[in-house]
Amino acid sequence: MSNPQSDRTQENIHAATDPAQCREMGRRNGWELKNVRRNKDPILKVDCVFYGEQTSFEDTRYGD
Repeated sequence: MSNPQSDRTQENIHAATDPAQCREMGRRNGWELKNVRRNKDPILKVDCVFYGEQTSFEDTRYGD
């Protein structure tokens, strides 16, 4: 069982093209968005910061 207090201190980052994509990524994957940070990448211009020590994308290539 994870400790909810430690989950609030951990963060995981994924890049996106804009803040709206961060919100969509969080909604689609059930992740809570903590913050959006601008970066210097010319294409993936923001870093989406999510609560939790590990957020990863589910691999749906190989159905059930």
